[in-house]
Amino acid sequence: MHILAAVHPELTGRLQKSASHRFAVVPAETWSTAVAVIRRQPIEIAVVDPGLEGPPRAQEIERLHVLFPSLPLVLYARLTPELPPVLLQLGRSGVRTVVLAGHDDHPTQIRDVLTEEGARSLSRRLLDEVSDLLDGLPAELRWAIETIVRAPAQFHTVQELADRARMDRRTCARWFARVALPPPSVMLTVLRVVYAHRLLQDPGYTVEDVAARLGYARARSFTQNVKEVFGVTPAELRMSLSSDDALRRVRERFFEVQPDRDAVREA
Repeated sequence: MHILAAVHPELTGRLQKSASHRFAVVPAETWSTAVAVIRRQPIEIAVVDPGLEGPPRAQEIERLHVLFPSLPLVLYARLTPELPPVLLQLGRSGVRTVVLAGHDDHPTQIRDVLTEEGARSLSRRLLDEVSDLLDGLPAELRWAIETIVRAPAQFHTVQELADRARMDRRTCARWFARVALPPPSVMLTVLRVVYAHRLLQDPGYTVEDVAARLGYARARSFTQNVKEVFGVTPAELRMSLSSDDALRRVRERFFEVQPDRDAVREA
């Protein structure tokens, strides 16, 4: 899981030392860099410091919250006389998870906060919503699917899924058929596009941002996959369906109505 660290360099070091193997810390020294990183890398939690560029301010963090409302935010800052009113303002905006340097940032405490916020990440919520579809698959294959959902830009093919699960392609395909799932290539495309829909709900992402974040070399290929799954373009998709409606449509088309579930071309 990738974590943005838009905090003072000293706090970045503490955060990196506290992060377990589950978390990869991506530093950002300015707010403009932070926005660019969020748009193009698989950031699932943002740890932010109101004093990143000087005296503590709420504006930049409020902007992040507006642009990327699905992204969990953790405030990590040193306690100064100027900080409390900023925390109060951010709390009114809905940003309430706070870690104070030197008070509650023991490595164990930081890991606990990151784990709790990780449960609110987009990939975790999506996996929870489709977990019933994966019932019956061996643990290794479920873990491989979860890994690909969390890092969609790094894994693209059924062979990569099979390698991740330590089985050959045929065995992987047989497991999918055994539990009445679409072929693995269809499953991976559908999950990727549903995840893309969740990202498109945030006003801070463009279609090109989402395509790049999911590992598409060309936005045209991304658009084609969206059309195959939902029948509309990405721009139309972000305006036409809520997250619940999108997931419901995918379930009905690919996991309940058998004749249509091979509609997405296999990779």
